[in-house]
Amino acid sequence: MSPAKLLQVAKARGVDCVAVTDHDTIEGALEALALSDADRSLPRVIPGIELTTAVGEIIGLYVRETIPFGLPLDEAVERIREQGGLVYLPHPYDLFRRGTICRTERTRAAQLADIIEVINGRSLGPRAGIKAARLARRLGKPAGAGSDAHRKAEVGVSWVVVDAFPSRETLVSLVASGRLCNGLSPRGYTLNWGMQGLAPVTRMRRRVVGELTRR
Repeated sequence: MSPAKLLQVAKARGVDCVAVTDHDTIEGALEALALSDADRSLPRVIPGIELTTAVGEIIGLYVRETIPFGLPLDEAVERIREQGGLVYLPHPYDLFRRGTICRTERTRAAQLADIIEVINGRSLGPRAGIKAARLARRLGKPAGAGSDAHRKAEVGVSWVVVDAFPSRETLVSLVASGRLCNGLSPRGYTLNWGMQGLAPVTRMRRRVVGELTRR
């Protein structure tokens, strides 16, 4: 599914804003952002990147330049911050996912994050999400949600209801005060952030789409 198709599907389903991230590249997010900027009837776009660090995956939001993969955690976070970005920690307790942050660095990564994901659409069972929610509460971090939606049918199934269109300055507070609406994809998983699958010969990429709807 192309960025153009993604935005059209999101619009049709009442999504007001999406955060688009690919694995270790910013190209898809920038393409979606350009389309949204050119047509204000489309959902607004938060550009981002799902970055593979030396100890697992983190997400940078509001970044415009690709960051090298494989960096130490602290350096990867610093690169996101240098671009004025926010750090989102995805699926911190999902033991069945190759990219999950390693156990010994989990607390450190959560401390560095602005938002901690507590719902992920491809997690098997609720245990990982419950643990992530406890971690977020203990650290006083806003709870986020995410899906592994790889196809059109999974876009916009669940979302965060917020009071206004987010900016880099307001996203964290809006998510903190927002309402998570968790639906079920055709695969039977809870969703909030849609994900597309891109599979080049060299490596797998995934596009994450955060979905926000205004109250």
